[in-house]
Amino acid sequence: MFDFPSFPSWDALHPSVSHFPIALLLVAPACLFAALWLTKHRRTLAVVAFGLMLAGTLGVYLAASTGDAARDVARDAAPQSPEVKAAVQTHEDLGSAVRAVFSALTVLLAALLFAPRVFKRELKASHFLAGLIALLVLCLAAGLILLNTAHSGGLLVHKLGLHARIH
Repeated sequence: MFDFPSFPSWDALHPSVSHFPIALLLVAPACLFAALWLTKHRRTLAVVAFGLMLAGTLGVYLAASTGDAARDVARDAAPQSPEVKAAVQTHEDLGSAVRAVFSALTVLLAALLFAPRVFKRELKASHFLAGLIALLVLCLAAGLILLNTAHSGGLLVHKLGLHARIH
């Protein structure tokens, strides 16, 4: 008889959970960029970018939760060198920055897209375009923080040997 593998514990999910929001948050600026050039589909592409950013940002919160659990298990399992402790702290600090920055950017994009309708005052096309350009620049900068966070996580695994528990 075939036995299905057991579902991993919460702390072991971090590597699996963290890749999805990274991909979503790195693709969202491409949609914003396309929105700048494809004027006929500008609003639709901006809404798609918002959906990607919202899903990615929610995924970052999930990744942070599983990452906190993984950190606690690793800390309790064995003593860690100062180098590992510092690398974990750096990864956690960068992750917190990613969560804060992308939360703010998602709210800003939501405001740009939906506030005019809520307040029944449409934005001029030039103002909407300027908002998209500003958000694109900010998303690209935030993407650098995201990539640094991902890189620091990779160093934890591939250089320092920290791995999720497998049951």
